[in-house]
Amino acid sequence: MTKLILKITDILGCMVGTLSKIWPCKLDFIWYTFCRHVITARNRHRFKNFGRKSLLAPGITLLSPQYISIGSNASIMHRCILETCPDAQLQPNLIIGNGVSIGEYSHITCANNIEIGDGLLTGRFVLITDNGHGRSSVEEIGLSPILRPVHSNGPIKIGKNVWIGDKATILPNVTIGENAIIAANAVVTKDIPAYAIAAGCPAKIVKMIK
Repeated sequence: MTKLILKITDILGCMVGTLSKIWPCKLDFIWYTFCRHVITARNRHRFKNFGRKSLLAPGITLLSPQYISIGSNASIMHRCILETCPDAQLQPNLIIGNGVSIGEYSHITCANNIEIGDGLLTGRFVLITDNGHGRSSVEEIGLSPILRPVHSNGPIKIGKNVWIGDKATILPNVTIGENAIIAANAVVTKDIPAYAIAAGCPAKIVKMIK
């Protein structure tokens, strides 16, 4: 019986090896997609709402996802962090719309309210945060930052079909209008109107799409 199992395993191994030489990209994609479905099935019940055909990816970190709603056909890519902070004495509410794609290694952290509109696309290493450690007050500045209470300076609202480039940062109390483009490495500290292209640190409007 053992010899038969080993023989079958050997045959299957040879078949998979041969197929991987013929269609290496397709097999890698099939395996990666399978892993994404497994990760999604294991975690979707942890969310407040989780839409149809949305997918998580391997290596994702979820912190207090019971305050997170994800729409349909959304894609949260490899090594992303989705985080809410219920200990901030606020009621966190993170809403990710339909058809949103969050790039690898991005971090979204919510202590107040973050609303991401349908069709958002981000590059890698994007940070979207409505909170920080402490208020930079005299009373708190002597404490280690990790000991300062989490504080939010205001909510974030991102409109539909916004494109955010690699390594951009979206800070608290900001609204980004629909169809805006945020350039790579930009740091958004103020509102960006719809159909604007913003770049720089701090981000400024460099062009209006007309």
